[in-house]
Amino acid sequence: MNRQAITAVIGMAALGIVLVACASEATSGKPGAKPVDRYACFNPTFMRGFQTPNDNTLIIESDDNQAYELTMAGPCFGLEDSFAIGVRSRGGMSDVCDPFDADIVFRDQGFGQHRECRVMTLRHLTGDEAAKYVTPAKSAAGASSSSSAH
Repeated sequence: MNRQAITAVIGMAALGIVLVACASEATSGKPGAKPVDRYACFNPTFMRGFQTPNDNTLIIESDDNQAYELTMAGPCFGLEDSFAIGVRSRGGMSDVCDPFDADIVFRDQGFGQHRECRVMTLRHLTGDEAAKYVTPAKSAAGASSSSSAH
């Protein structure tokens, strides 16, 4: 190997080490490193259900048993009474990761009109916040003990 090839190989190896170190620091849990939320985004194609606590808030339950709170940019009249909603992508992406990725569309039951609302905030709910909106997981042990009681 010539001198230029050796220098290039050493440079590439050093760059690889730096990139690996940066990636491990970002996910190591060190102070200042923000943990990555693998459920930060959801795909509206795989929504299991939704709840509308009020005309400004929408809770979406995904097929993978995660809950997402979307707040609208101002009141979205008729949302609370709607039977079905749609999530329309603004940027052509399928996943919704940011409030600017989607608009909520629905038919106002009172007037029968098509409505849409802009999403102001998007938040993945976890723990106790999510528990009231997601379907509890069924355990194999719970299934066998309940079937033996019958």
